[in-house]
Amino acid sequence: MVEFDYKHRLSIVIRSARVELSLTQEEMAYRTSINPTYYSKIERGENNAGVDKLAAIAKVLDIPLSQLFTLAENIQQNEPPS
Repeated sequence: MVEFDYKHRLSIVIRSARVELSLTQEEMAYRTSINPTYYSKIERGENNAGVDKLAAIAKVLDIPLSQLFTLAENIQQNEPPS
């Protein structure tokens, strides 16, 4: 069975969507009520974000929560984090 690293792949999707909206990490942290340091670690794939935090992030990014996971599943395994 191939290991699937959601944490890493979600970090790529979240960062890419945030950059596309021209938002800083600080703005995302404020809009989602997530500590800026914790948010930064989510984007680097260093923290496991709970469903509530992912839902808040998805809302700001205007992406359905389920779509975050779908996009993460479609990322190539060897793609480095942005």
